[in-house]
Amino acid sequence: MSVVDEAALAAVRAHMKSVRIPGFHDKVYKDECMFSYDDPESPGGLYVNLATLQGFGESFLPLDHSRTGGGLYLHLVHRRVPLPKAEVEAARQAAQAAGQLLLNAPTYRLDKAMALVVVNGPGPEQRLRVPLPCPDLPERVLQAIDAVVKHESVTQAEALAVFEEPRRVSKYAAGLEQLNTGRKISPNPADWRCDETGVTENLWLNLSTGFIGSGRKNWDGSGGNGAALRHFEAGGRKYPLVVKLGTITPHGADVYSYAPDEDDMVEDPGLAQHLAHWGIDIMQMEKTEKTMSELQADLNTGYEFSRITEAGAALVPLAGPGHTGLINLGNSCYMNSVLQLLLTLPEVVGRYGGGAAAAGGGGGLFTSAPADPSNDLPTQLAKVAVALAQGRTGHVKPAEAEAAMEVDGEELVPLPDDERVTAVRPLSFKSCVGRGHPEFASGRQQDAAEYFTHLLELIARAEHTQAQRLGISGGGADVGSSADLGLLPLPTAFRFNLQDRVQCGESGAVSYKRQPHSLLMLQVPLEAATNSEAVAEYRDRQAKRQRLKEQSAQAYIGAAPEGATAGAAESAAVPAQVSGPGSGAAVVVVAEGEEEAVLPRVPFDACLQRFSGAEVVEDYRSAALGGRATTATKTTRFASFPPYLIMQVNRYFQDKDWTLKKMEVLVDVPDVIDLEPLRAPAGPAPGEVLQPEQQPEQQQQQQQQPAAAAQPAQAPAAAPQPDPALVAGLVDMGFGEAACARAAAAVSNAGLEAAMEWLLAHLEDPDINDPLPAPGAAPAAAAAPAAAAAAAAAEADPEKVSTLAGMGFSEEHAKAALQACSGSLERAADWLFNHMDDLDTAVAKVLSEAAGAAAAAAAAPAAVGAAGGSSGSAGSAPVVDGPGRYELVGFISHMGSNLACGHYVAHIKKDGRWAIYNDEKVAVSEHPPRDLGYLYLFRRLPAQQ
Repeated sequence: MSVVDEAALAAVRAHMKSVRIPGFHDKVYKDECMFSYDDPESPGGLYVNLATLQGFGESFLPLDHSRTGGGLYLHLVHRRVPLPKAEVEAARQAAQAAGQLLLNAPTYRLDKAMALVVVNGPGPEQRLRVPLPCPDLPERVLQAIDAVVKHESVTQAEALAVFEEPRRVSKYAAGLEQLNTGRKISPNPADWRCDETGVTENLWLNLSTGFIGSGRKNWDGSGGNGAALRHFEAGGRKYPLVVKLGTITPHGADVYSYAPDEDDMVEDPGLAQHLAHWGIDIMQMEKTEKTMSELQADLNTGYEFSRITEAGAALVPLAGPGHTGLINLGNSCYMNSVLQLLLTLPEVVGRYGGGAAAAGGGGGLFTSAPADPSNDLPTQLAKVAVALAQGRTGHVKPAEAEAAMEVDGEELVPLPDDERVTAVRPLSFKSCVGRGHPEFASGRQQDAAEYFTHLLELIARAEHTQAQRLGISGGGADVGSSADLGLLPLPTAFRFNLQDRVQCGESGAVSYKRQPHSLLMLQVPLEAATNSEAVAEYRDRQAKRQRLKEQSAQAYIGAAPEGATAGAAESAAVPAQVSGPGSGAAVVVVAEGEEEAVLPRVPFDACLQRFSGAEVVEDYRSAALGGRATTATKTTRFASFPPYLIMQVNRYFQDKDWTLKKMEVLVDVPDVIDLEPLRAPAGPAPGEVLQPEQQPEQQQQQQQQPAAAAQPAQAPAAAPQPDPALVAGLVDMGFGEAACARAAAAVSNAGLEAAMEWLLAHLEDPDINDPLPAPGAAPAAAAAPAAAAAAAAAEADPEKVSTLAGMGFSEEHAKAALQACSGSLERAADWLFNHMDDLDTAVAKVLSEAAGAAAAAAAAPAAVGAAGGSSGSAGSAPVVDGPGRYELVGFISHMGSNLACGHYVAHIKKDGRWAIYNDEKVAVSEHPPRDLGYLYLFRRLPAQQ
């Protein structure tokens, strides 16, 4: 114990008022720095601000002190100390004697040191350090330190939340039978032992019988010996509920039901009463063992993906700036691959990884971060960007890891490799992006393309509401290819317009429609495969093998090279490795009757031809025919090309059982592609007849509107004032207050969902962040949006109406849904299904609001004039058009039978060479599998190349 003088105590007391003692619901960030990946094991340790309960690395301590004025910090320093080799071997032998399989025996211990640091300025010389424990410190400070040490960290809680699924209440809990055996369980964990085997770990108490038994084994051999389950079986399967000793706290415990109809983790609402029967006071218990969620997290993150991705090549590892890995958090490879691909772009690194990492890490985005940086997407993206771009992982390789050492004559086991030296754990980023999302917040595997789209949407919102902080000054209109992407919103770099040309099959009239996109999806035409014969022969051989196997025949069918006879292959006496010239497969391996699969090989140009080819549209509502249904032909072209093109090769199809399955096919994607031949013409071709802009019934409706407007005008109703509670709810989602107020007023405070839909549809409005006009001000300013809404309603896309009608909805319902959702087909479909219970009422409300908007538009000719004739482009997102020639920068591949499983890997070209990013492993790629990619990133080439 340390002793502190009166001067030091006075310095501590000066900051004591701001000290917080964390309660159960408080968040304590004691495992990782808020702005970097420093932790207690980093060279400088971690400093926990006792006022905000946030942790900071050595380099960010001055920044936090200047931002918060924090004076008292708990300094945590952890060091790995290698264990003697004899001690490790003794542990293995003891486990083996107890019948346990110890795969990963501890080879080091973690020495933990703590100190209270009084910070009075930015320099190290302005810090006063008090080693702990120190009983002379004020009681409040000691209580705060003790609470922080015992409190579960946010990092650990978020890691567990990924794997925690909602648990149902066991139907056996309500009337649980508990036997009166007279047994009382000691509250001391040292007294707990398996009643059958005597082991002291992973113990489960049967709530009915009082039997303490060992749990079941895990897949890797760890866990227990199954005594608790055997007791349940021996008792006639009558008493199924067990609770894990060591997980009992006043807030609950792990309860499992062995009943065959449950056989899962469950909830026991009467757990406190059931434990009291055995003498356990739940209010006095403390957690001493890992919960099942913690164990599952350990098993998932420790699982080693050993699949060889490049034909067994010995890959040269890479590390450092630009080659930092991302540790798999348990099925997070989809996120890791997307982040690696996104953060290879200089514009992204410049915005999020440049100024954010000023001297000492105290500049840019970190300086302007909100009080809680964990919920701020720009801060979290900057945290990852700095780590990847500069290689700042927060860890270094210790000298003890180099080779075995001797201390006092004892040989020490070398420290194992620490993946945190060359990679970081993006847990806080995953939590920030996935917060509130049912899939991306879970620990399940996800689709990388969907995650990219979701992430880009969140970045668009954040950059729109924090444009000044991020240095964004453009993005209000289309710009040329010479525009500085560093000044534009990030989604602009990927945004392009596709133009659909639809020609009526009867009248020949043509319509053009442009839509913004951020991802180009290409379908794969299997019928265009260049090696169909080789594939058919391979499948025939596989079918023969299967028939022979079913007949238990001892036969061997070999794969013959093209031009050789089948008999020659079948008579091969030894396994051979042969190539298949012209077969389409790079290598066909024949070994013990097995050969590498021969997959269809489809040219990339065939995918482009499928994309740009003519498509027949059935049941097309032609305006030239008065809205009558007919057939039409649709072709798609590029109206603009983005600086960066994300291309998705859709390898998945919907099987007969409605599940998505993977199409095993090779697509030869070249290094350079030229899409200029697919650019849409500047205007209609000579002699083309355009479709009427409005259908006859819509014209009739608009003819009735002037008559209604010609009636004596009443005083306009006062514009609804935004509901403060609704505005606050939107602000919590990351939008600006002025924009939220406009959304609330626009939907007449109809609710959070309606306001959110309006806000997402109007993010690009130039006045979205302007304050609302004062009550009683001239309504002309509000008439323009109303006129735009009326115009949008009048120009409902016939194709979208037809699509929704094909789902079983009437035309009137489809048009109302499109109007309510600003023309978005996907959101309109969701709107219809969400209002199924009272669809007619919801549609009537939308149509009545449209009629009122039209009347207001007629009463405000100036506003109508501003909006008229441009409703189709007024809200269009800006694009940065340029040449359509691109070079391949990187791609993401997926290994697995469907999107719900498998593994994602990224390949990225940096400094003229390809590198593979397989989570925390980064290495030189000798043979990047461009023909197996799922998402491809292309960079636009200058015009002269």
